[in-house]
Parts: sequence; C-alpha cells; structure tokens
Amino acid sequence: MLESVKMPLITAATEDDIDGIEALMAPNVKKQLVLARSKEDIRSHLGNFLVARDGGRLIGCVALRGFGEGLYEIRSLAVDAAFMGRGIGTRLVEACVEKAVKLDGNLVFTLTLRPNLFSRLGFTEVPIKTFHRDDKFREKIWADCRQCPKFDACNEIALVRELKA
Repeated sequence: MLESVKMPLITAATEDDIDGIEALMAPNVKKQLVLARSKEDIRSHLGNFLVARDGGRLIGCVALRGFGEGLYEIRSLAVDAAFMGRGIGTRLVEACVEKAVKLDGNLVFTLTLRPNLFSRLGFTEVPIKTFHRDDKFREKIWADCRQCPKFDACNEIALVRELKA
C-alpha cells in the first residue's frame, strides 16, 4: 500500500518564522544557490515571505518581492532537504504566482541556478545580458545585481512569466 503524502500548509510568514527561514536558506547560501539574508533583512521583508509547514515544522520558504508597475520577483526559495522531491518547491512558486496575480501583477521573474522547476511552471528563459539591459528590470539591477561581485560574469539564469496576456 502506498503511503499518502500530506500536502504542506502554505501561509504568510510570521515573526516566529524568522529563525526558521534563515536556517532553511543556510544550506543553499553555503552552496551559493541563494543570496544570504540576515535576520534583520528577513524581518524587514517578512511580508514578502510565504512558508510551507508540515504540522508545526517549517519545511520551505519563498519570497515575492514587488518592484512596482506589476513586476514581481520570486526569490529566497528553499526546501528542507528531508522534504525535497515532494512538490513543495512547486507549491511555493505557484503560491507566489497566485499572490502576484491577486496583486494585479503583469510579470514575475526569477534569477536562479536551477531553472527546471520554473521552466516546468511556464517561465521562459531570458539571456542574462538581455535581462541586465532591459529597462523594466532596472530597479532589481540597481538594488541587487549591481552590488553582486559576479555582475559582469553572472552565472544565474533569468526566467520570466507573463501573468496577463
């Protein structure tokens, strides 16, 4: 008999989740898959974070950052290693897309080293040099990319998904 897999509850993050979000992201920060976020940064952007729970245990997180004019970024995606391969990352990304739609978003994007999840969910790759030169991403570029030591040799993959036809 197959064991039924209970789907995790996805909710807005709370103050009580700050340490857990930092801990979830730590292995991916070490592997340079996501940017480090301090507890202060997580706290100041807590309204951007969604978390996945299995019972009371925090097992995943993601953030949706708005840049105005209907543009949103999906960032800080992390899933507890013990829960990988169960669709939790997919559910977190889908929850961000749904949230962006509710916020009247036009376009959602991500920068990642692991594009397959996003490609499966309808995101399309944009060459990073094109992304860096596209005026609609200027706020992202000036806020984050320009400070990155890898800006001129970026190895991330930019993916976008239009939310309105």
